[in-house]
Amino acid sequence: MADLRTLSLRHSASCFFNSLFREWNGFNIIKSPTEVFAKTEAAESIALAVSDSETIYLPLKRKSLMGRHQYHELFFIRSGQSFTEADFMVVAERLVKYLTEVFPNSVGNEVVFMDRLKNSVENIELALDARKQDLEKIYSTPISFREAEQGLMIGHNFHPYPKMREGFDEADYRMYSPEMAGSFALHWFMAKPEVLENQKAEQFKRPEWTKDTFLNEFNGPEAATALLQDGFIPFPVHPWQRQHLLKNPTVQDYLKNGKLVDVGASEKPWYPTSSLRSIYGAHAPYMMKFSLTLRLTNSIRHLTPVEVVRGLQVYDVFMTTKGQEFTRKHPQFNVVFEPAFIALKDSQGEILTESIVVCRENPFTESNTEEAVVLSTLAQDNPLGGENLIQISIRKEAEKTRRSVQDVAALWFARYLEVAVKPLVMAQANYGILLGAHQQNLILSLKANYPEKAYFRDCQGTGYSHFGFSLYGKDVSSLRMDNGNILDEKGNILFVYYLMINSTFNVIAAIAADGWVSEKALVADLRNFLSSIRESGPQDLSCLNYLLDSPEIWHKGNFTCSLQNINENTSANPLAIYNLIQNPIAQKVMA
Repeated sequence: MADLRTLSLRHSASCFFNSLFREWNGFNIIKSPTEVFAKTEAAESIALAVSDSETIYLPLKRKSLMGRHQYHELFFIRSGQSFTEADFMVVAERLVKYLTEVFPNSVGNEVVFMDRLKNSVENIELALDARKQDLEKIYSTPISFREAEQGLMIGHNFHPYPKMREGFDEADYRMYSPEMAGSFALHWFMAKPEVLENQKAEQFKRPEWTKDTFLNEFNGPEAATALLQDGFIPFPVHPWQRQHLLKNPTVQDYLKNGKLVDVGASEKPWYPTSSLRSIYGAHAPYMMKFSLTLRLTNSIRHLTPVEVVRGLQVYDVFMTTKGQEFTRKHPQFNVVFEPAFIALKDSQGEILTESIVVCRENPFTESNTEEAVVLSTLAQDNPLGGENLIQISIRKEAEKTRRSVQDVAALWFARYLEVAVKPLVMAQANYGILLGAHQQNLILSLKANYPEKAYFRDCQGTGYSHFGFSLYGKDVSSLRMDNGNILDEKGNILFVYYLMINSTFNVIAAIAADGWVSEKALVADLRNFLSSIRESGPQDLSCLNYLLDSPEIWHKGNFTCSLQNINENTSANPLAIYNLIQNPIAQKVMA
């Protein structure tokens, strides 16, 4: 196994370069120069001219139709006729300086960009060092929901600095980051109802969900009961976020006049999941998602009132007659609902966004023994090198059944399409519901090495087509045309990016990472699968037509967002960072 610094640089380079090359065409794939081939034996390299006399060469171990190329650890800079070996950080610094000159709205951003990149690289190395033994277990035995959530070591494989944590020091990183196997106790306030915004879905029957959780937080019921106070509602606080809330003048005033009472930490452990601000405890009836005053990848992670209300909408939509019909027709597909949220209000009655807490259902309590693995962990490159988790499942099944890995790979992918992709596509096409199913929002339940069920989480990005609005608008009072999530063409763009480019293309790349089966063969399987759905005559063909017929599709530009230093959550036009990429599914492209 390579040393940890080398592994960190390898994974960081992959995420950085693959993110860049999805958004920028200022490069060529060429036959490796003699000097490069002699050191790496890489037949092809990516060449980037950063000036008239200077070119960077990135030797390729493997080209990917999905854009998930594999790189050699050694890179080269040619100045004139002289070749110099360079590691990833040297190449990145030179390249970023050049890119801020050619990307729009990027001049002067190279220092902050490089600081974030260095932070991500260092965090990956720190996590690999801390988790080496855990990772060996994760990649050799069946794993639990929590182990999978805390096994996402690399992060978004198309982001230039996927493990950047701007706002954490090292102690924070160790305690609150999932990749460090962090755990902590929740902090609790008791709050007068008048200082709270406490909303729930109309059909949600547990208005005292924070009390339900609080009563389960201690090793004995007496401890919890002793802290409850008549006329107060338990209010959960992420312990890291508490420091920011205590600086808020409104919170200080509430504590001073007794409208808030700080009752301290509870006893049972909570664990950050792969998204970091969402936390999980096997003992708890709910998971929770918090606002955190922390920059991760593209955004300051504050929840907003408009998005948390959308979580309530999803619950009520799926409780309608039409929503229940979808659930019956797709029993292998489960939505993890977010039917309530709670937050502090200021003196004018406005929600303090930094205090918002979302209630998320918890299907993975102590009694659930299924192997439920978030798709991003399944599909990530093995952090220590070797086969990824999807490949391991395929190889195990091939050995058990004495079938070829090619046959099992095709079957595994077909099963993924059936349990995860088909319900999501049908939700859009027949029910007008646009679920943002990127690979961190999809969880696969594995049985006998194959996907058996799928879970979708993070309802706050959910949209509806006008067709969907016609189905639910009368029954769900919070679903209104002015909410900003009634979308058609824009909705299709976002839906296809998340489900196809972000999730399914990465599954294809993971299965084909060692050449067991070609990416092109799996793309053909995907096209045939989607074509069969289209031929079945769903009510809304617009998204399938876009996906199957457009030679180019829209892709979210994480590199652009990062280089321009945009806070994606507050961007007036989220599609401003999207760019067109070649659509490998389209018939003309496939041919």
